[in-house]
This record gives sequence, C-alpha cells and structure tokens, in this order.
Amino acid sequence: MLKSVQVQKIVAWFFGTIVLMLSLLVLPTYAAESLLSPEQAFSFSVESTDSNQAVLSWKIQPNYYLYQHKFEVRQSDQSIRLNLPPATDQYDENFGHSKVYYSHVQLSIKTAPAQHYQVTWQGCAKDRICYPPQTISFQTDQEGLVSQQNTSFTGKKRLTDLASLSAQATSEQADTPDHRSVSMSSSAVAQDQVWSSKLEQHSLGYGILLFLGLGILLAFTPCSLPMLPILTSLIVREHRGLKAWAVALTFVVSMATVYAVLGLIASSAGLNFQRWLQQPATLIGFSLLFIVFALNLFGLFELKLPQKLINQLDQIQSVQQGGTLIGAAVMGVISALLVGPCMTAPLAGTLLFIAQTQDQWRGALLLFCLGFGMGIPLLIATFLGTKILPKAGQWMHQIKVIFAFIMLALAIYFIRPLLSDGWIQIVSLILGIAFIVYALYRLIKYPDQLKWLYLLLLLVVTPLVAFDQYQHSQRWFVQDTQKTVQWHTARTAVEFKQLLERVKHSLLCWRQQQRPA
Repeated sequence: MLKSVQVQKIVAWFFGTIVLMLSLLVLPTYAAESLLSPEQAFSFSVESTDSNQAVLSWKIQPNYYLYQHKFEVRQSDQSIRLNLPPATDQYDENFGHSKVYYSHVQLSIKTAPAQHYQVTWQGCAKDRICYPPQTISFQTDQEGLVSQQNTSFTGKKRLTDLASLSAQATSEQADTPDHRSVSMSSSAVAQDQVWSSKLEQHSLGYGILLFLGLGILLAFTPCSLPMLPILTSLIVREHRGLKAWAVALTFVVSMATVYAVLGLIASSAGLNFQRWLQQPATLIGFSLLFIVFALNLFGLFELKLPQKLINQLDQIQSVQQGGTLIGAAVMGVISALLVGPCMTAPLAGTLLFIAQTQDQWRGALLLFCLGFGMGIPLLIATFLGTKILPKAGQWMHQIKVIFAFIMLALAIYFIRPLLSDGWIQIVSLILGIAFIVYALYRLIKYPDQLKWLYLLLLLVVTPLVAFDQYQHSQRWFVQDTQKTVQWHTARTAVEFKQLLERVKHSLLCWRQQQRPA
C-alpha cells in the first residue's frame, strides 16, 4: 500500500502541475486581447423592407473596421451598383489611403424574386491583422423577400497578417477580373497549414490516438529504447507489482507533462507563431533544420546537449531515489529534458501543427499524449518484465534511417510554397527513388532484417511517388495547353498610350486609388 505521506506528495505535485499549466494559459490571455473570428468581428444581417428591396447591415466591433472599396454584391454573377454611405479616411499598410467603416454600416439593394445573391466584404483588426475577404450568400423567394433559411456563410475563416495582405494588394493588378469570387470559393490554404487543416477535420479522439501512436513509435528510436531496461530496473528495484507500476506511471506522467507544457506554450503563441511561420526565411530555416536532422539520423554527425549540461543533469538524477513517487517524478522531468534534443525533429513538426490550431488545451493534451505514448513501453515492461522488449541491435539503426527519409520529406514539405511545381516534382522524385532503391537494397542484401517493414513501406511509398508524379505531370500539361497572360502596369497616361501601341490584344483592368483631398 502507498503511504499517506507519499500520496499527499504526489497529489501536491499534480496540483502544482495544473496550476503551472493554468498560469501559462491565462497569462497570454491578459497580455493581449484575443482576436475575434470574422463572424464575431463583423456581424452581418440581411432583411427585406419590401418585395423589391433589402437592407444589408454589419455590426462592427470596437477596434475593427471594414474597407469601403471591398464591398461587392452580385446577383446571379452580375455585379450590382452600390450606393455606399460616407466613410472615414484612414491610412494603413494594406491599401494606403482608404475609406473605412467603424461601428456599423448599412446599405440597401434592389432585389428580384427567386434570385441568388452574393455579398463580399473585407475588414481588419486595427494595427493587428486583416481577415481574408468574406462572402455570404442568400436567396429571395417567389415574392422577392429574403429567404433566411437559405443563407449560408462561405467566407474563409483563416486569419492573414498585414504583410501578406499588403502583398495581396499589390498583386491585385495581375489578377483576373473575377479574382474575388474565385478566391471566395477556393478551399485551398497556405502550404504551411495543410497538415493542420487535415487534422482539424477529424475529432479530438482521432488526434489523441494519432499522437499516442506517434509517441509509441518514438519510444523505439535509438534515442530512447536503450533507456527502457535501465529505467525499468532503476524504478522497480525496490518494489514489485502494483507499487512498481505506480512508480512507473508517475515517471511517465511527469515526462508527458513536460511535453504538455511545451504544447501549451506553442498553442499560446498561436497567431504570432503563425505569422512568423509565413515568412520565406522561416520556411527555408525549417527546411534546413530538417535536413540537418536527417543527416544526423543518417549518422554523419551527432546532435546532443552540451556535455557540461548533461553531466549536471546526470548528477541531479543520480541522487534521486527511483523507487519513490517524488523521485520518479523528478526522473521523468529530467529524462524528458535529456531525450528531448534527440526528439527535436518530431517535436518540431508536432509543435508546428499545435501552434497553427491556436487551441491551447488541445495543444497541451496532444503533446501530453505524445509523451505518454513514449512511456507506454516502459509501463508494459514494468508490468510484464523487460524480457518482452526487443533487444537493441541493427534493426534500431534501420528505424533511424527510415526516420531520416521522413525528415527529408518534411524538409520538402516546408519549402513547397517557395518552389515551382517543376522543382517540387524533381526533388520529390529524387527522394522517392532514393528510398525505393535503399529499401530494395536492404531486402536483397539483408533479407532477414525487417523484411516485413521494408515490404510494407515499398507497397505504400511506390504508389504514392507514382501518384505524386502523375499529379505534377497533369499540372504541367494544363499549363502548357493554356496561354500565359502577361500583365503590364501603367500609372500615367503616357505609359498607357505606349502599352496600347506595343500590345496588340489587350484586356484593361482599372483600379482607382482613393486619396484625401
């Protein structure tokens, strides 16, 4: 039986952990005002005043505004001329001198029976971020009145930083005339959010199982697997049965808590981390880091903490008693710090996803599951004995090589937004062929080592490489069969006249910059 003093200590330790996580959650909330979703920042409503007229209204929250020149209403793909109310002059980084609306805005439009309407607008949080253009659709019934049940919000909810919208503003001159409606219906998101959006489509239970499985896989890497028999004998050397399992569980929970705190910090950073990740320098840096991690896993060099710091942590760990709950908790924290640098690559990718979700408790829970999954083999070994664990050997190095290929694939994934389709196809093909050749070499040279694993990977990777190359080839075919449109900008009448003389077939796209008198 556990002594009452030990129970009190472990309860105090758990409560201390909860207080720490709550403080990390609450402090960022008070440090900066939370951002509202587009629906909350700009509350939209539409109401029929009679059978041929409707009123569109927006309630705008404080410190948010809407651009006057971004309002658009389309009736069955035909743009409606709007009589917009007076607006406030303002200068911002996106569109220079612009007219904007604060607090509220209201306008009337003519309606007809049995028609479909699309309303588009765009706004920003003052001195912070801008939202992508938002679109809402509604229909009128046979009497010309708005049919509320057919109202549907179709705008994208992802936030965009000021710098990226500034680039969008300058690139609007090169867009097709219907570019706004195209951007509203497109479901594509930035490449750095594809992984995040895919996981968000699934339930929380799916994420928990996924991160538990990832943690179990990480437990069998060369970084942590040799520690299992050592930790098992150290933790349970004085106890057997339920007490030994309780000590091991304390060790695993404390180790997982370290990763949970990392997840809480990453998800608390949220928007700022996401802005930073959109910069080209950041994408290049991440790709280079994953290449370095891959070279490390290939065995070209070794990544580890400075030896002086490792010695200090070893001294602290050596004085802890593995058979006590408090000692096991301290050892769990120290082990997470020691193994953490070896897990840098998987943790970096995981923290990236969690920062993009901007869900603090979800981030903490998923990282806790990752750390707990890493400790599941230890719990099993403590309960059933170390004999059931696979022995260290050559197969561990093969697992490390497989992880190295995964790191190279992640490097390509992060750099994708900065590369053309041609370069993406080339580097993906090179990596895919390299892995297939390596797997075939291992099967022929060493048929008894991980034969089932390499066969499974070949059956999965080969079709994926072929399908990826087919998709890129289809894009090239479509691009080659379409003529490239070259756009030229004329800012003066003289430049405009010169372009008309030089370019025989032209499509004119006109933009007017509103400037204060």
